[in-house]
Amino acid sequence: MHPVLKKSCSWLMMAVYVLVCGEISIRILSAVSSVYAIEMINYAKELKIKSDIPGISHQHRANASAKLMGVEVKLNSLGHRSDELKKPKPKNERRIHVIGSSITLGWGVPVDQGFVGRLQSRLNAEKGAQNGLHYQVINAGIGNYNTFYAVELLKRQVDATDPDVVVLQYYVNDAELIPPGEDNAILKYSLLAAIVYQNVKTLIAISTTTLDKHYRNLYAEGAPGWETAKVSIRELKAITDKRGIKLFIFLVPELHDLSENGPYPPIYRVLDRTFANMGIQMIDAFPRFQAAFGRDPSKSWVDRTDPHPNVAAHELLADALYSYLAPRIE
Repeated sequence: MHPVLKKSCSWLMMAVYVLVCGEISIRILSAVSSVYAIEMINYAKELKIKSDIPGISHQHRANASAKLMGVEVKLNSLGHRSDELKKPKPKNERRIHVIGSSITLGWGVPVDQGFVGRLQSRLNAEKGAQNGLHYQVINAGIGNYNTFYAVELLKRQVDATDPDVVVLQYYVNDAELIPPGEDNAILKYSLLAAIVYQNVKTLIAISTTTLDKHYRNLYAEGAPGWETAKVSIRELKAITDKRGIKLFIFLVPELHDLSENGPYPPIYRVLDRTFANMGIQMIDAFPRFQAAFGRDPSKSWVDRTDPHPNVAAHELLADALYSYLAPRIE
């Protein structure tokens, strides 16, 4: 064999060996501990399917379940992380349909400790015990959803859920436009490749702009994602008004910076004014989070590398939502 070709083959074999060892190491690590990037890949493989709703890339797989971030995520026939709905709807039942992202889903948190599960338990234990009604709180949260996606899915499901109240969980990134989904076999089946890919995307995003600057640009007048979100919320308001459904928007604060003088309160005020002009009340959880976690926001995170709300944060969310809704719903 020619020396140059022999050297090339040796380098190729070495590269293959390193990649195989890396893949095996990542899979061993993922088997004994929760790695955020890997758990998100498993979530996509086990619980997501391509959506047939125009404009939406994915939705949940019906009646599926998976263990993610150390907790079970079990979905009903509508792809909700909730109990199966009774048909027909009982006369003494009141339904609250919560739409949103992985925050609503309760990423990394047991279903009964997420804010949706906690809200349902408290409504039945306190309000239901007084008025004899049963409250069913529907968890329609899906990871990697923005406001446009959440509203489009609700349009498809509102007849089946027949809600008395709709709550749109809102986070500052919900006005981002979602790029077309990846359909790359290597990213689906190679954990090493997927982790490298996600980290490279994160590094590019960090090098391009700071997080607070990104969000300021996102809510600039005429920004396409924000304009799309507003159109969706107006459509949601029209749907709920026509059906006699109460509508609320539930703001979950950005969990990287919970300071009073930080970059996000001005955005929250813009959101509040915008929604108020649409005739929609915004329930703002920021004051509670600022008081509890303002000095160290990471204490509200589900993991040191994953700023989704943890159990303590979900308890605050549930308290904020219950305190506002309980006096205003039947």
